[in-house]
Amino acid sequence: MRLILSFIVGTVACGGGTPEPQHVDTAPTATATATTSHAPVFRQELGSIDDRAVSNTFQDLSSQFEACQKSGLRHIPYLSGRVKFFMRVGEDGKTKWTYIEESTLGDFDTEKCMLDILEAANWPKPIGGDAQVQRDLTFDPGEARQPADWPADKVAATLGKHKKDIDKCLEPAANAKFNVTAYVEPHGKEGRVVAVGVATSSKEGAPQVKCIVDALKPVKMPSPGGYPAKVSFGL
Repeated sequence: MRLILSFIVGTVACGGGTPEPQHVDTAPTATATATTSHAPVFRQELGSIDDRAVSNTFQDLSSQFEACQKSGLRHIPYLSGRVKFFMRVGEDGKTKWTYIEESTLGDFDTEKCMLDILEAANWPKPIGGDAQVQRDLTFDPGEARQPADWPADKVAATLGKHKKDIDKCLEPAANAKFNVTAYVEPHGKEGRVVAVGVATSSKEGAPQVKCIVDALKPVKMPSPGGYPAKVSFGL
């Protein structure tokens, strides 16, 4: 099994609301803080973080990320995919918040395990404000036979029957978008959802991820035939 690490680091505004990752403003503020015995201290609106130190921290955590996947493999032997995290690091080097903005892994428990690792980690301290970090992790499938790749329209009719239950999860984060990856195994004449993973477009959508997972797990899907299937779709 091979874990591929790549990263993007950037910055976000210090204080105030949380911007979307794709709309980060890089302009500095003109605010100065006067002191009694020193020259004015100018603070940038955006902090900066040591890229190499961030890379080293992720590398140090790689064995923990692999352990998350190994735990998931005990229940889903074909578990694999790519996960992209969005994280905000405070000036003290602590994680303020993090969420999964893209994923094809397809297992909430495994993804949550990785988020817990990021939240507990110590990061290089940003200078001048909080910092934004985006990170990709790719998990190889191992030796297990991979599930069939289903198109989203394969489950569209089934999801439509459960729209009310799903919408209850989406309403508190009306501006967020969600992407779901699920594994479906044969279960008699139907298909049974054995695992679900959810990525969200914003921090505001993160609290609703568990609700979406719980709403989808009991859904009876079409039968994948003789072997499991993997499907991704947007909400």
